[in-house]
Amino acid sequence: MNLKTINFAHIRLISLYWSRYAVRSGSGLVYLMIALVFGLSVAHIIIMPIEQLMALQKKQMGQVDPQLIRKTIIDIGQPIIQFVLGIKSFEQVTKEAASPQPRLPNDTSNAVQSGNNTSGFDPWTNFLIEKKPALLSVIFLILIFGMPFVISFLAFNQISGDVQNHGLRYLLLRTERCNIFFGRFIGTALFSTAVMAIIVATITFYLGMKTRLYPAPDLAIWAVQGFLALAILMVPYIAVCSLISASVNSPFLSLILAKVVIAGVLLMAILGSFAWKPAKYLLYALPWGWQNNLLHPAPAHWLGAVLASLAYTAFFLTLGYIRFETRDL
Repeated sequence: MNLKTINFAHIRLISLYWSRYAVRSGSGLVYLMIALVFGLSVAHIIIMPIEQLMALQKKQMGQVDPQLIRKTIIDIGQPIIQFVLGIKSFEQVTKEAASPQPRLPNDTSNAVQSGNNTSGFDPWTNFLIEKKPALLSVIFLILIFGMPFVISFLAFNQISGDVQNHGLRYLLLRTERCNIFFGRFIGTALFSTAVMAIIVATITFYLGMKTRLYPAPDLAIWAVQGFLALAILMVPYIAVCSLISASVNSPFLSLILAKVVIAGVLLMAILGSFAWKPAKYLLYALPWGWQNNLLHPAPAHWLGAVLASLAYTAFFLTLGYIRFETRDL
């Protein structure tokens, strides 16, 4: 392992070329299509019932009451968000749904106990569905869960394809292995970040223009925070794909292994926890265990998630670079 040969000018050139190449390559186009379809489909599924509710309310009452619509969104979204965040179990959510306890507008007993949290929710749920645009929060939570499965379609072929056809031997006449490895990683991350920006901007614009339930500044600020969370989250998963791609000779095998590793960790943790409770900690082998904290209201939590993301990235990139530097091309 020789980091003395790093040339930042070469890394910059390789990363910019690789990000542009991703637009023209098959893997980049497939990722772009799948990411856009997934992101916009999630937004459509979440927003469509609200649009129908608004249309029904306008037909019956002659006008739309945004406050009533927002209250309905909160009542429906609160148990779902608490389950997704792991605050309540599925049994607790279903039990509360079977015997709901409505919040009385004049009941201030909870308010005294919880300070500024007058909703009676835990602070995290309250932050996501009352202090922030609830519809956008639900969409972000689903994207944070689903996008790690999608990113491998972009990042699986950073190295393996050129190893298979021996194309790297010609590149190594002009630069060093470390510049190729880190340059392609950065280029992949840049392309992924651009796609996240397109998805979030499209969803936010549509939500703002179609529903008009939330003030534009609130939507814009939360959209930027959600975009940063998604962009940061993709980086360690791209590093995992870099490690796998640098370790095998076949792009197809690299894609399969990336899918198996990313999904397998989640599946083993969920299924294993039914038989053995500590198995749930397998989630922390990848960012699954903390990634929702990127949307946490407390700075200590979201800053910890960002630092964890950087730590995972550094760890997987180090392993990938060691493997790439020592392997036969």
